Amino acid sequence: MKELSEFSNILLAEALGEAAKFVRLEANAVERAALAGRFELVSIESLVGDLIIERIKGSELIRVRGRMSAEIQQFCVISGETVSGNLVESVDERFGPSDETGIEIAFEEENTPEPIIDGRIDLAEIIAQYLGVAIDPYPRAPGAKIMQQYQDEEEEMLETRKNPFGVLSSLQRE
Repeated sequence: MKELSEFSNILLAEALGEAAKFVRLEANAVERAALAGRFELVSIESLVGDLIIERIKGSELIRVRGRMSAEIQQFCVISGETVSGNLVESVDERFGPSDETGIEIAFEEENTPEPIIDGRIDLAEIIAQYLGVAIDPYPRAPGAKIMQQYQDEEEEMLETRKNPFGVLSSLQRE
């Protein structure tokens, strides 16, 4: 069995009836601190997932959709100052039975469903993954500027870089 993540809320797939189910997940302080470490953030002030879970009619698939919202603090890549961010992402995932034999099941659609492993779906981990994707990998504080010496080096590199097609121009027929 897979180890639980820092933020976990397990849905037993067989317990889901035909009616859609609404779930609100809100990470507590300990869970937010652990996730901040996982994603290398200063802090996560809030993390909320509002999800609707439903069976897709006529199939064994389960759809999880809704919204992830978070307030985070991270370091500016230039100045090192703390930068605040408000993140909101739409969540839309599908889950289907896993193939216990190890043989891949081919789906014609691009968005193949995630496997339901041991009859469980970790709803909070879905929210954590959407958070991870939404985080700006290069946050900049307002007014943060690259030091002049680095700007000069970058401009110099761009000026001296040769056009890779320059050689072809010398081969042109006149």
